[in-house]
Amino acid sequence: MPDSHGRQVEKPQIMQDFVFGGIESDEAHLLAAQRELLRGIRHQHQIAPLDPAPHQAVQLTVTVGPEVALDHLLAHVYVMFDASNSAEPSHTHPQSRAFTVEFERAEVRWEPLIWAYVEVWQVQVPGQPAGALVQYTIEGRPSGAGASQWASEPNMDGTVESAARYGYHVDQFTPPAWAHQAVIYQVFVDRFTVDRFGVDLAPEEHLGRAPSRWLAPAEMNNFAGGTLAAVTQQLPYIADLGVTAIWLSPIFVCDSYHGYDTVDYYNVDPRFGTNADLHALIDEAHRLDLRVLLDFVANHTSIRFAPFAAAKADEHSPYRAWFSFGAAYKHGYRCFFDVAAMPQLNTDHPDVRQFLGDAAVHWLTAYGADGFRLDYAAGPSHAFWSEFYARCKSARPDCWLFGEVTRPGAALRTYQGRLDGCLDFGLTRLLRQLCLPDAASISIVEFANYIVRNQRFLGSTDNHFLLPSFLDNHDMNRFLWVAGNNKARLQMAATLLFGLGGPPILYYGTEVGLSQPRSKAPWLEEARHPMPWGAAQDAELHTFFKRLIARRRGQPALCYGAIETLYVNDAEGVWLAQRTHGQSRVLIVVNVSTEPRAVQLPDGKYVGLADEEVAREIVLAASCAAILVNPSN
Repeated sequence: MPDSHGRQVEKPQIMQDFVFGGIESDEAHLLAAQRELLRGIRHQHQIAPLDPAPHQAVQLTVTVGPEVALDHLLAHVYVMFDASNSAEPSHTHPQSRAFTVEFERAEVRWEPLIWAYVEVWQVQVPGQPAGALVQYTIEGRPSGAGASQWASEPNMDGTVESAARYGYHVDQFTPPAWAHQAVIYQVFVDRFTVDRFGVDLAPEEHLGRAPSRWLAPAEMNNFAGGTLAAVTQQLPYIADLGVTAIWLSPIFVCDSYHGYDTVDYYNVDPRFGTNADLHALIDEAHRLDLRVLLDFVANHTSIRFAPFAAAKADEHSPYRAWFSFGAAYKHGYRCFFDVAAMPQLNTDHPDVRQFLGDAAVHWLTAYGADGFRLDYAAGPSHAFWSEFYARCKSARPDCWLFGEVTRPGAALRTYQGRLDGCLDFGLTRLLRQLCLPDAASISIVEFANYIVRNQRFLGSTDNHFLLPSFLDNHDMNRFLWVAGNNKARLQMAATLLFGLGGPPILYYGTEVGLSQPRSKAPWLEEARHPMPWGAAQDAELHTFFKRLIARRRGQPALCYGAIETLYVNDAEGVWLAQRTHGQSRVLIVVNVSTEPRAVQLPDGKYVGLADEEVAREIVLAASCAAILVNPSN
């Protein structure tokens, strides 16, 4: 496949670089997963409403597979009235109450995927006052003799959570006002400012823009030298882009350069700097009107995490229950996707919840962090996130919490009320299908319908569940690389991201043409090369992104407006969409064909990103998208 300079480059696999499953699997795997959900006793966090208000009754729905025979289905409910106290709920706890409600059969449903009938059972849990943390387990009592069966849920890593604990918190928390119009800049701390590779050097003749040199494969898993103090020095550069927030990769004491194996949740890793350096970074960012989001890992730790070391060394240690040990696990204990260096926490243990909640509140209150990107949020239970969310919001009502959940559709929607939102992996996948050369896997009608329906389905039209959106990140090949380093393709995808997505996230270096020299390999992420500085940056792209960011921030319709299709035509490859909010009216025009297209516009005059004025018609280049604003509204 030729790049934008006509050079032949390796053709990467477009959809094989997503991680942790859920969003991108082959058909056989997806069908098997769906069949599995129709067997046993499954709740799948089906509650209505998804985010209950104080004193509002909540309906629970459960499906029972064809191999399960039940006389009774019960929800054992435990209500805690103090979110700051993570003690195990019980009948005797002074700030809790426990009760049981019994389900009733609601309907029988034929499921052709398993060629069998399933039963649907439902029950209502009485409404609870504000501040109540409601947790429950679901027990099925069999017909005749036999042991009870409990509702269980398949986990992302292929294990099954038996006797699952479910939960929700009763409150009126919402995403903070500032998050709706946020534009986020993702900083990978170890690679953003790397002094030893030099700065202000001319770009090499590599694929796309390069740092002073690419890291060799053997160097990719080493610390490269980026620090918090150096990031602080570059905050004026970030602020000048026009973004409103930065997201820092994990910076707590860790074993690996990426930081996703936490050793100490209360201290910065010395290789990144000191706690004082983090405090100084946050203070300076706030002075420049930038919010700071930290990356928080609640699912797993390093093997050097003190409670794990104690638990592994002594089976009688009180920390033993913080983890899951046993012969059923490959390494003798449950790990993050079988990575021995990352033992998985038992986040439903009350002491673990207390510990993680305390650590999160510490950074929000003592250091002024503005929120968290929550790593692998599909790992911990919904009950855990309900409590964690309530603790953070009680400490800092204006903090923003969004999760990395690589599941689409109905599974993603269940996080409403448990978090402020989730990363929109579905949109990333869609943009790659539409905008990358040789993808040819989605039509413009399918794309338009997905965008409109997804916004309605996930409730993002009412802005109570935000979907931060992105083209690429640290876990997948950079978009520019997969596009054969074709800047026009990157600009098209970025325009759609900023025009149609939730709060956009710009991965460091994308704005100046940073690509990569090789396709990613398992556990060797090529999207993490050092940031290019000075003459190595693509000035044209930098200007483009500054204008795009300004357009997003200047038009409330791009942040709040429902997406409406005005015209779509598969044969032409054209879609014209409109977003309106108050006096802000914006058109998003897309042409995915290989020919220029003339697109008729509604009455009025419009201005594009380059400030050209158009009236009634715009001629859009091949494989191009534009955001047009009606300045008279």
